[in-house]
Amino acid sequence: MIHEIASRAIRSCVLRLLVVFGLVASVALGVSSARAQGNGHAQPHPYLRHYNHTLHGRHSIIPANNGTLKDGLGEDDDSNAADSALSALCQSYIGSPNPYANPAPNVDTIVNDAIVTVGSQAGCSSAQNETTIVVNPTNPKNLVAGANDYRVYNARENRNDTSGWAYTSFDDGKTWINGVLPHVTFQTGATGALSDMDAAGDPALAFGPNNAVYYANIAFSRLNDGSAIVVNASHDGGKTWGEPSIVQLDGVDNSGNPLSTPYFNDKEWITVDPTTGTVYVTWTRYGPSDSPIVVSSSRDGGTTWSPFVVINPGISASGITAYSQGSYPQVGRTGELYVAYETAVCQTLACDQPTDHDAIVMAKSTDGGQTFINTEVAIDYDFPINEDVGDHTLTGENFRINSFPSFAIDRITGRLYITWADDRNGAYAADGSSIKTNGDVFVASSSNGTAWTQQYRLGSSADEVFPAVAAYKGRAVVTFYTRAYDPNGIGLDYAYATAIGVGNFQNANLTRITTQTSNPQVQFVSVGAVTGQVLQGVFIGDYTAVAMGSDLVFHPCWTDFRGKPGTTLPNQDAYTQAIALK
Repeated sequence: MIHEIASRAIRSCVLRLLVVFGLVASVALGVSSARAQGNGHAQPHPYLRHYNHTLHGRHSIIPANNGTLKDGLGEDDDSNAADSALSALCQSYIGSPNPYANPAPNVDTIVNDAIVTVGSQAGCSSAQNETTIVVNPTNPKNLVAGANDYRVYNARENRNDTSGWAYTSFDDGKTWINGVLPHVTFQTGATGALSDMDAAGDPALAFGPNNAVYYANIAFSRLNDGSAIVVNASHDGGKTWGEPSIVQLDGVDNSGNPLSTPYFNDKEWITVDPTTGTVYVTWTRYGPSDSPIVVSSSRDGGTTWSPFVVINPGISASGITAYSQGSYPQVGRTGELYVAYETAVCQTLACDQPTDHDAIVMAKSTDGGQTFINTEVAIDYDFPINEDVGDHTLTGENFRINSFPSFAIDRITGRLYITWADDRNGAYAADGSSIKTNGDVFVASSSNGTAWTQQYRLGSSADEVFPAVAAYKGRAVVTFYTRAYDPNGIGLDYAYATAIGVGNFQNANLTRITTQTSNPQVQFVSVGAVTGQVLQGVFIGDYTAVAMGSDLVFHPCWTDFRGKPGTTLPNQDAYTQAIALK
């Protein structure tokens, strides 16, 4: 999920949402609430319905170059990107050697990175964050990864902005080629409706039959309300990419002229039926009164798309609402479509009852995505709001976090796995204020998507966030960021836990992947809303990724902060490594 900056129309929708949802002022402003009810522990208070909207940073207003408020949708949390008065931490390394050691066996997937020429990151290598990766089911040496990639300059904004990039390997991730997706945004030569789009993000990849790869992004304008869901396809394992097809378009006509709209399309994901080749894209559709998960499908290789279907309309008998985010689709072995997502489960529209909570939910369709049964998998417990950042963060960190699920299906056994991170074990005062976060990763599994195992906690006593999961032939692996190797500082590492068979995650040990702890504050700088202090490292992306091949080698992909020692200075790069399961 990239950082979008709300336009007037979107903010107007949000204000109407606040009224409809009956939010009390203390909750809407992110101060302490019923999260802790006298026992000093996190409670499953339904934050998600606000977290998706402007007051909690999913959309926010940023200063323009002259310090005044600027409207327009934004791609990142570098809200003062063009403000020369601010300096990102990466600039402090200019003129000195990269202080990090050779990262091997960690591999930097970024080739021929660009140097930022304007703003708070001028002189730094451009950032890549929010990673995705897939492995060819018929050739486990063929990998395709992607990220929010800021190496292309946007003359309309006078700054580098994100455009879709693919990173492809045919040698098991040892070497990589980088290529830009054609014509998704203004700065990459888009025409027609997409010429209105200044940024692309939320990258998501899926392999289909016959070496086909599908790459989904959101695309949006910073100058008006235009937003779109787009898909590019490759038919040679990621070497070359075709033109984008538009799955959904709002706020702009086919010629690129802005239109008024109350809708914004956000946080898409993609999957392919390995038998039929049907492509499914899911996303959150922000509207005047809710934010449901929707799905569209293509049966002609991504050329044309069906009208979207709402997966979770209204409040159901189970209390599952359409205040949702973080969808993740997969296709089962017999063609059934599953979609994992996070949502608020409420007894009334006000979402103000003691039993209301946020939850991980699984939707299941057996008719090609026309109708769904939604099942609550688990309660999750949101991380605390950092009022200075205006979003959920870990103690001592500035980058925003979430509890969105990652989801995988074992193609051999048919077993489903969901993982997410939450703060149920964090330390809270009696008034609900956070004392210290203790983010934990959890995993649950199912044979049918409706009955789920107990949740197994992974990781350590330190914070763990942004998990991803992959599974094949009875083996499953969950990867995540951890602070276990720098518990008193701000450094992050990437690690994994693995298990054989159902339930054995309870005995899984944390294994470190990164060869050196690195500083996540290296890029993206802002100013605290409460303190007015400079905040470094306010955005590292909203998820990480892992893929596993038929050879039982798994490939984590994460945002690392070391850059490429010997080639570039510290900056955000997409890293990976080939790791064989023992």
